[in-house]
Amino acid sequence: MKQHQNERKTKMKTNQLEDPQAQIRPQSACQQELNKVLEEISKMTSEDNRGPLENLYGLKFPNCDKHGLYNPKQCNMSTHGQRGECWCVDPLTGVQIPATPKVRGDPNCNQFQEKLRAMPTEATPH
Repeated sequence: MKQHQNERKTKMKTNQLEDPQAQIRPQSACQQELNKVLEEISKMTSEDNRGPLENLYGLKFPNCDKHGLYNPKQCNMSTHGQRGECWCVDPLTGVQIPATPKVRGDPNCNQFQEKLRAMPTEATPH
């Protein structure tokens, strides 16, 4: 019994130390968007006979990198045996880079990243 209580106290102390650290680091825009989509999925019900997965096709899943930024290439889900449309985005905002195509395949976002870096942004001091 004492061992169980000690283990429980240790787990509580560990959790208390880990939780504040997780809250200190704010989530990126991409991670926040992904969390909203995952929350939406968790609330889905299968009220009709299509099944619960049918509603997933209408959702936009952001493609985040390991640092929480948007991957330059974002794509819609593949449907009916066809690849989803892909486009190039600003890794910080997830907003489509102006004048980049939406294509079923690889839009070759690397060529647009150089142009994006050269463009002045609102965050850049004047």
